Amino acid sequence: MKLVEAQITKYKCVEDSTPWRVDDVTCLVGKNEAGKSALLEALYKLNPVEQEDGDFEEVDYPRRFVVTDEGADDLSTAPVVTTKWELDEKDIEILEARLPEVPCSRESQITIIRGYDNESTWTIKVDEAAVVKSLIASQKFNAAENSALGGQRTINGLCAKLAGINGRTAKQDTLLEELTSRFPDRTIGGAVAAALDSVFPKFLYFTEYQKLPGMVSIDDLVQRERNNDLTFEHRIFQALLSLANSDATTVAESGESERLITRLEGVSNRLSREIFEYWSQNQHLRVDFRCDQGRPQDEPPFNSGWVFNTRIRNEHHQASVNFDQRSMGFVWFFSFLVWFSQVRRNYGDHLVILLDEPGLTLHGNAQKDLLRYINKELRPSFQVIFTTHSPFMIDMENISSLRTVEDIVQKEEMNGEERTKILGTKVGERIFSRDKDTILPLQGKLGFDLAQTMFVGPYVLVVEGPSEAAYLNWFSRQLIRKGKQGLDIRWAICPAESASKLSSFVTLFSGRGLKIAALLDYHEGEKSMTKRLEDSKLLEDGHILKTTEFTDGEEADIEDLLGWSLYSATVNAALQIPESSQLPEEEPEDCAARIVKEVEKRAQLLPPGLPEFDHYMPAQYLNQLTPDEIDQLPGLDAALGRFEAMFSRLNDLI
Repeated sequence: MKLVEAQITKYKCVEDSTPWRVDDVTCLVGKNEAGKSALLEALYKLNPVEQEDGDFEEVDYPRRFVVTDEGADDLSTAPVVTTKWELDEKDIEILEARLPEVPCSRESQITIIRGYDNESTWTIKVDEAAVVKSLIASQKFNAAENSALGGQRTINGLCAKLAGINGRTAKQDTLLEELTSRFPDRTIGGAVAAALDSVFPKFLYFTEYQKLPGMVSIDDLVQRERNNDLTFEHRIFQALLSLANSDATTVAESGESERLITRLEGVSNRLSREIFEYWSQNQHLRVDFRCDQGRPQDEPPFNSGWVFNTRIRNEHHQASVNFDQRSMGFVWFFSFLVWFSQVRRNYGDHLVILLDEPGLTLHGNAQKDLLRYINKELRPSFQVIFTTHSPFMIDMENISSLRTVEDIVQKEEMNGEERTKILGTKVGERIFSRDKDTILPLQGKLGFDLAQTMFVGPYVLVVEGPSEAAYLNWFSRQLIRKGKQGLDIRWAICPAESASKLSSFVTLFSGRGLKIAALLDYHEGEKSMTKRLEDSKLLEDGHILKTTEFTDGEEADIEDLLGWSLYSATVNAALQIPESSQLPEEEPEDCAARIVKEVEKRAQLLPPGLPEFDHYMPAQYLNQLTPDEIDQLPGLDAALGRFEAMFSRLNDLI
């Protein structure tokens, strides 16, 4: 069975999502609080891998509809999930064997609905009267037996008619028994549901915040199992033990930790091989397991019984840290593979995978690795629906699978007054939506791709990477907005991906009759490269600009043109750093020579669970601000002055 369409109604912030098409891999893109998670949560409840998660509750119903002017809404009649499914050849074979009277083909479509009554209803478009006629004909009734049925056209009607006949004939008894057995709820949809139950896909829902715990008290886990008080993290750990053909009770009673760890290391090696095929960030990591007796001085419940520790070892640095303290991106990837492997072990390929913000804590390149994993490892066997607001999680080769998610508020006039009408979360294919926040990831991806491949005009400014290009464009817009000199629009900004590629780019474009300038970060690691470029005479005099020419330091990156106060405030906001851990407003006295190096150093000390710092994130954040928010940024005027001086130099070259 393949999911082809979904619609969510009256669930949390969703009033009516409207029907939306589902592909092999579907990307739901939208800003925070648009309702993306609510859509996945509702879908998950249709047929979850954890059956206890399948109930819709009254608290899920949108608050603004709980009580109306006419009184409370009737939740028992409120559908939440409406889905449409296509049949594959295996499904058709099953139905032909179990329900030969029900005609079906690849064009047949099944609708499955689940609502607040927590009952799933299946319907299939068939001629029910023809099915009833076929069932009656199969018994070869005589004229009197046929006449007693009264020309019924539905399964329910036929069952009721047969049940009401006094002194049924043997053939009539046989038909009633057959109908009761094959159509227990007296509907064709119910019979189809029973026939296809074994192949109806389960939904696996995994969020960015679900992860394997770094430490687990086995005694505490056994007690939680008895009390039915397990968190999702505990269930992931149970999945890990299950992959090693063990469980918490066995570990607690046997104490044979070495045998268990041997099995778990085999599981870890297999999962790690799968990860590292798609994890380009660091190939020197391995996952280690330890099972030791708790020590009295440790915090409860880790102070007694067996305590299981999961650690990540960096072979490059010959050091290990607790699993909870490692990069959240790697932790998420490993945790997902543990859970996914166990679920697949239970249900085979009959799964629809729902991933909520899977790339939230991953670096841009790691997000591209994850997208590659989804396309190569999951797409061939499973349907995948994932949410994102990151440009690096948008697959431009499958742009038709993108769905926009917007929380729409509409202005309308009523009795001469303008009123606000809340329409709630809507899903569509509005790739060119007018909502700038919704399409920001798409714009970022398009801009990044275009910057890598297209250079228009006779003047090319080569910079080191996309963050430099983003800052130049953003500051140019702000200067022009304030009536000052921005970068001349005839300059096409070309990111070279890294400083080491600048010479190659300059060489490439210098042979095309273009006027080229280069803006270079200038610090100890780049000085020799800059000197080689100057000595090569590939560029005219004055066409190599160093960031130190517009700052006070002897070393500088593009971030130094922003200044400490502006850049630190932007990083704090972009990473949503809690107030107790934020970068200080004033530049530290022992600050590194380059601002970005100081920020990188301090980012290593941030609490676990925050997104990993990367250079593009602050630039991306600035592009989300309104003019009023921009004007409140600290140190903005000084930064604008530095960029204006740079733009003046560049514009004089034209």
